[in-house]
Amino acid sequence: MRVRCEIFGAEQILPNLGEFLGYFMVRKVIAGTDLMRAAGTATKALAKWLGEKSYVGAAEADEGAARGTTAARNLPQARALARRLMEFAERQAAGNDGEEEAEEDQFLITGVESGRIWLERMDGHQLGSLALPPALARQCKVGWSISGVVVQVRGKWKLLEVWNVYPE
Repeated sequence: MRVRCEIFGAEQILPNLGEFLGYFMVRKVIAGTDLMRAAGTATKALAKWLGEKSYVGAAEADEGAARGTTAARNLPQARALARRLMEFAERQAAGNDGEEEAEEDQFLITGVESGRIWLERMDGHQLGSLALPPALARQCKVGWSISGVVVQVRGKWKLLEVWNVYPE
């Protein structure tokens, strides 16, 4: 942290929390639930400290602390959801008897209903709904995204592979 602050300044830390918590922690850090939760907690403490030491304004510190609080809750939930979606996709793929229009992307969850989620590709193209077990669908959150592969079989979208789930 010291090197980053000397080169870029402490004011650059909080604007980059989104990428750190939303991308780096999900995609690059191999860690369990406790470390994922701790990353959010430590981020919250860092944001407060930056505010107390006047490295950033009070509003920025409060926003950073709020992001840390949210990450402490959402990072473990997203990790658990990714694991469950991976298992579901593997079971579903075993019975897949004909692939049409497989798409690999990071898909934004735009809607959640009992037993269904709606996905949007990164280019904004809306896919149809995707059926999930109701308990699994309830764990999905609008605004989160799923990286992986979906496939359309006989007009219905299915998960073929899931790599990660990124919280908002």
